[in-house]
Amino acid sequence: MRQVLILSRPQDGHVSPVLEEIKARGARAYCLHTADFPEKATFTSILSQAAGGWIGSLISDDQTIPLQELTSIWRRRPKRYVASNAYAPGIKAFIEEAERALLGVLESQTLQGTFWVSQTHAVRRADLKALQLAMARHLGFQVPRTLMTNSPQEAEAFYHQCHGNIILKAVSRGAIENEEQQMSHFLYTSQVERAHFAHIEGVRVTAHLFQERIEKTCDVRIVVIGRQVFAARMHSLQGGQACLDFRQQYANLTYEVHTLPEVIREKVLELVRSFDLQFASMDCLITSQDEYVFLDLNPNGQFLWLQYRLGSRLPLKEAMADLLVYPEEYRL
Repeated sequence: MRQVLILSRPQDGHVSPVLEEIKARGARAYCLHTADFPEKATFTSILSQAAGGWIGSLISDDQTIPLQELTSIWRRRPKRYVASNAYAPGIKAFIEEAERALLGVLESQTLQGTFWVSQTHAVRRADLKALQLAMARHLGFQVPRTLMTNSPQEAEAFYHQCHGNIILKAVSRGAIENEEQQMSHFLYTSQVERAHFAHIEGVRVTAHLFQERIEKTCDVRIVVIGRQVFAARMHSLQGGQACLDFRQQYANLTYEVHTLPEVIREKVLELVRSFDLQFASMDCLITSQDEYVFLDLNPNGQFLWLQYRLGSRLPLKEAMADLLVYPEEYRL
């Protein structure tokens, strides 16, 4: 029987729907909330010469997971373990770092044929925004004029070079975590106004990503699952900020399934392949001249909200289950 392990966190709305699809294909599915290890999960593994790698089991929530028998592992937004503050800071950091033992054993299962969506090193590399933009341009995508800097003077010069039409985007995660209150403050793409330069010295604090704002007719969210490519076209019902960052106004969008031109589809697959990924969500915009402009790529992005809007016309959870259960057929 084929067996799939999902590495995730509580309240991730993608896990259960895909897990049910995996079971519907006759495979066994397990889910590990990675922050539970080592307090609520136990693993034992032996380096076996006969097996050519690590063999053993992982026990969590009454699941006994045979590591060496896994067909696939889905790295679905795992969360790191945080040790108790009762430990001294150095000990706390040591305990948290030791969780890498489990990750190493799981990653090593590729040597015994286990398939990953996607491997940790690939996800971390693809998360580098500057590398994404450079790779997209290298492969022939149109990319907005972009500046990364912590220099107030360079930021202001870029503003004038673009005739005052620039936006500010998050360099990485786009969220500020408050662990004590268990909440996140999201940073959305925003227009840079002349009045903001009264606080321009704040740019020195860290790197900032500025881009020339490109006028668009719509946004396109592209989802790559193995060798399958899906796309949805989104139009804003309002102007202003909702048009600048659609994540702020999901309810004020209209959705339709979109067919990418073959040349764009091939570039999308080439970009995902260049990062050694098996999954990615990608945002582009379309200009009034029907040009596709690359914005960013998320190697672990959200996708089921599109299926909830478009139903069976965009079978994303089914595609993910197919990839995990039958990787030899669907992998990129």
